[in-house]
Amino acid sequence: MLPSPPPPRSCRIVAVSIKRFSKALFPLLVAFLSLSIVRANPAVAACGLLAGGVINQTVTYTLTSDCVQTGEIVIANAVPDLEVTINGGGHRITGGGDSEDGLFRGSGILTLNNVTIDGEGKSRYYLVFSDVVNANNVTFARAYAGAALQAGEANLNNVLFVNNYSPYYALRGNGSALHAGRGAAHTLNNAVFRNNYGNGGAAVASIEATVTTTGCLTLSGNVPYDFYEVEYPWLDFAAGTWTDNSTGPCSGAIGNGDQAVIPPPAIMPCGLPAPGNLDVSATYSLTADCVITGSSTISEHVSIRIEGNGHSIRANPANRTYYIAATASLDLQNVGMSGLRLFNWGEVTGHHISMADTTSGGIVNMGEMRFTNALFEGMTTTEAEEESVLRAWNPYAKGFTRIADSTFRNNHGGLGVLQNDGGTIELIGCVMFIDNTPANYYGTVDDQSIHCNSPPVGPFFPAAPVAPIAQASALPKFENCDLRLGAIGVICRPFVQPPAAYVYRINTESEGFFKLGLSQPQVEAVENGLVACSADGRVAVRTGLPPEIRHFFEIDPKYHEELLKPRRYIIISKGPNVEGKINHVVLDNDLDGRVFGIVSTFGGLPAAECVKAASAPVAKPTVRYAAPVQPQAAQPDGSIIHVVQPGDTVSAIAVAYRVYQLDIIMLNQLENMGRWIYPRQELLIREADA
Repeated sequence: MLPSPPPPRSCRIVAVSIKRFSKALFPLLVAFLSLSIVRANPAVAACGLLAGGVINQTVTYTLTSDCVQTGEIVIANAVPDLEVTINGGGHRITGGGDSEDGLFRGSGILTLNNVTIDGEGKSRYYLVFSDVVNANNVTFARAYAGAALQAGEANLNNVLFVNNYSPYYALRGNGSALHAGRGAAHTLNNAVFRNNYGNGGAAVASIEATVTTTGCLTLSGNVPYDFYEVEYPWLDFAAGTWTDNSTGPCSGAIGNGDQAVIPPPAIMPCGLPAPGNLDVSATYSLTADCVITGSSTISEHVSIRIEGNGHSIRANPANRTYYIAATASLDLQNVGMSGLRLFNWGEVTGHHISMADTTSGGIVNMGEMRFTNALFEGMTTTEAEEESVLRAWNPYAKGFTRIADSTFRNNHGGLGVLQNDGGTIELIGCVMFIDNTPANYYGTVDDQSIHCNSPPVGPFFPAAPVAPIAQASALPKFENCDLRLGAIGVICRPFVQPPAAYVYRINTESEGFFKLGLSQPQVEAVENGLVACSADGRVAVRTGLPPEIRHFFEIDPKYHEELLKPRRYIIISKGPNVEGKINHVVLDNDLDGRVFGIVSTFGGLPAAECVKAASAPVAKPTVRYAAPVQPQAAQPDGSIIHVVQPGDTVSAIAVAYRVYQLDIIMLNQLENMGRWIYPRQELLIREADA
């Protein structure tokens, strides 16, 4: 999935150690240079800086506007060292050379003040490469492939390294933002490293190099490491070292007029943080399906848990990514993911999850991953040397993946579904591969799974976002439908006063039936008991917290203090579904208030008082031989709903509609692999047209 590391740097770049050796070996160099004719510096451009070329004399440039270079600026080798100073005045320098050149290179002393060095994402080996670099109030941004700054000695004050990126993930890389080469000494006072990717880490201290941080220091969204210390244990060299003497995170202005602090991602209505940097450990519980439009990074030493509660996270457009840094972790529970990729250097666990609909592969694992009861479906890649679902790779001596009781279905492209590139892939329990091409796996896979016909296939989660839902009948258009009641129910809470709530029974994305509606005054009129039932007795609204529901909260430690607080509990319940499950949403005080919790119970109707409102049971006729299943026509929106007849079975229904039995089980959340269905039950065979 990722390109190979770049070739060695061209030998035309003069190393610091060679230069110092040359000075000691050739003492006559000074006399020779004194007799030579010193060339003049190139003319400056309108912005106040030369557009490219060789600087032959000590000089100071003062920028009057932003500069776009046409080539690399080279500081000539001289004795004594040339000193080049650039006073940026808050401006920006872009442009520069091709993939072998940067913006600045040389063996003298380069001082940068109040300026932004912007690589614009062009592929090259570095932005700034010099013997000595002094930087004050400088931003280094958008280096690509090589580090933003490489120096034998760097003295940096009030600097920002941001959005520097390398597609190369060799463990002993050059650093995506700062590279302290062998024997180099870097000192940073007041520094921010934010969203720097690849090349071992944001900053790398190579063999015998030192990096010392003082003043304030902020590290946010860097992967795989913030600082990486290179060592070769089999060689007699000291490892690079990072000494952190910083006093805390930065605030206010940093770099060339940038901000040290960016706001944390806002929490979306579904309960998930919006795309951004996750710098604080937290647990997020979803209350609805989520749509994300960008990627997120889990920073080092941060643990994130997502409790999906049967909901899904959809990427729009597809292929948004969660980057999990080394020493970070992501725990996914009962959640579906569509168009969402994982790049992992840390630890990822998943239980009852699904991943679907990526187009550039789904997972690159360079850390540790463990999945149980997972479904991987409809994931593809167009790259011949990549994988459609997962690549286990070990540039960091990890790449361990264990998958248990899971299904891989309808994944296509590349070398195969699973690719082991020096890591470890273990398959245990019941694992099924269905309709994948060109191969189930490429490379060595330790397949200890057993043959099975009915594997667990991931979470049972709603197949599409719930809001907005168009109403096909004469009822008003659904609005603000933010809470699911299982797979086929939804609560809509429009923004009105007094607050109100409406419950609908959902057939497809675009069609539903009104079941029950009530307002806040109706709720407040009942202190502790039944407020309302639907006509069929399968939707109920109550106040108070009956023992059978309170029990679920009492066994969860996070609710212990919450249960002691005085509040009006409002419970909206719907069921039973085909499994006998009743879904309850518990609200805090008001119909438009926060969700206190979501639980499920089994047996009976939502409220015992609603029994009298229930429809009379349908007598089951005596059927000696089951009649063939009669396919039913599509709905106006393209969906197909089959009403179960006496004698129907899931397998017979699948044959009649020419679909997989497993598809029906998943779409309708049937437990026990659809063993029990009942007459007049409605089964979704095909979803509505997009």
